[in-house]
Amino acid sequence: MVDAIIFDIGNVLLRFDFSLVTQRIAPFCSTAESSIHSLLAPLKDELESGRIEGEAFLQEASRIIGYTGERSLFRAAWQEIFTPIEATHRLVEQLHHTRPLFLLSNTNDLHAEYFLSRYPVFARFQDAVYSHECGLMKPAASIYEHALGKFGLRAEQVFFIDDLAPNVEAARAAGWRTHHYSEDAHGQLLAELTSAGAI
Repeated sequence: MVDAIIFDIGNVLLRFDFSLVTQRIAPFCSTAESSIHSLLAPLKDELESGRIEGEAFLQEASRIIGYTGERSLFRAAWQEIFTPIEATHRLVEQLHHTRPLFLLSNTNDLHAEYFLSRYPVFARFQDAVYSHECGLMKPAASIYEHALGKFGLRAEQVFFIDDLAPNVEAARAAGWRTHHYSEDAHGQLLAELTSAGAI
């Protein structure tokens, strides 16, 4: 029996597109647009692991790519990369009446600030583990152990939904019931939740 459902965020609750960042800031950068993403990738990992905070990230990123525009534009470009996946939003509305819902996501303070204030669906979750807050990142085994402790759950109680195979495999190795989510196969998630007695 499933007692709690844990959702990832990116490409489960919200689509995201980092190319939107580079398109918006490229006119203000000395670096070629095609190189911006790869140059920022290591710094993004620092941000999502909590080793640096958002404002420090924006400052160092600006230096690395030669960004000379307004800091507020860069912040907005970094945050405004999401669109809702309506099918999972409807599912959350259906499920939150029946059992506790939680979040487990590799994210950062700039993104969390944005999506928590923008999308009402996040009010349906009882608690969350965010990588930048705990200093751990999926698929490290330690973040799954940390999540169980924070949520007060045992592995056998959990149904976990994530879009990335390594994260799903790590959760399964930790004893969690899992689903590898694809928006194009949303019906498979519904079928597995029904089979698990969650719907």
